[in-house]
Amino acid sequence: MQRLALTKADVARIARASEATVDSWLKPETSKSHRACPEVALAVIENAAGDPVCAFASEAADVLGITAARVKALAVDAQVGLGAALWAARRNDVVHPLVRVKAGDPLTLELGALSYLLLPGWAFLPLQGRDGRRCKLAVRATIEDGVEDPWLSTEAHDWADEAEARREASEAVAVAERMEEVRILGRRRVEALDAGDEAEVRRIDKALDLVGRTVDRVGLGGPDAV
Repeated sequence: MQRLALTKADVARIARASEATVDSWLKPETSKSHRACPEVALAVIENAAGDPVCAFASEAADVLGITAARVKALAVDAQVGLGAALWAARRNDVVHPLVRVKAGDPLTLELGALSYLLLPGWAFLPLQGRDGRRCKLAVRATIEDGVEDPWLSTEAHDWADEAEARREASEAVAVAERMEEVRILGRRRVEALDAGDEAEVRRIDKALDLVGRTVDRVGLGGPDAV
């Protein structure tokens, strides 16, 4: 909370928990009312300060406290940033990143402090409002075959009146949230291994198993589901 400048209310919102539950996480371990914060909740909080994932421009507007038109303008800028992140990844990867995505592998691209997530058919763009509030916006993404390399076509839409698109976006958002949890847990596991903290590694492994079983329960076990 100190590192990310989060309030107790922020943590409750991000982790989808009550403030009383957050209180129990914050109490000393010697307290009878202390409860350990679940690893998955920590993963969500750690991921870009717990950015919520939004399926529609109107939803992102509510999260950021701006207009839907402003969200769409920010999404255009973010698509440019995604192109730069792809270009940087291409320079350091023998296999083109989009080839991996097309084959069904989720891909996280980082550009400075920004993190982009690509899934088959979807891209998740990081957006930020004037007061610092942030979220990730789900947009349609199509991988096209180019003369030499594939290229990515993305379009930000608000599909509020399209039931089928809303269902598909909801499924993609669920996958994205799980992938973000796995990504940050994987990083923490490497850090724990480097530090020789076997107990932390075991806790993270349990959290990763929990995330995997959660994905299985909602029927999102692989790229075909998306």
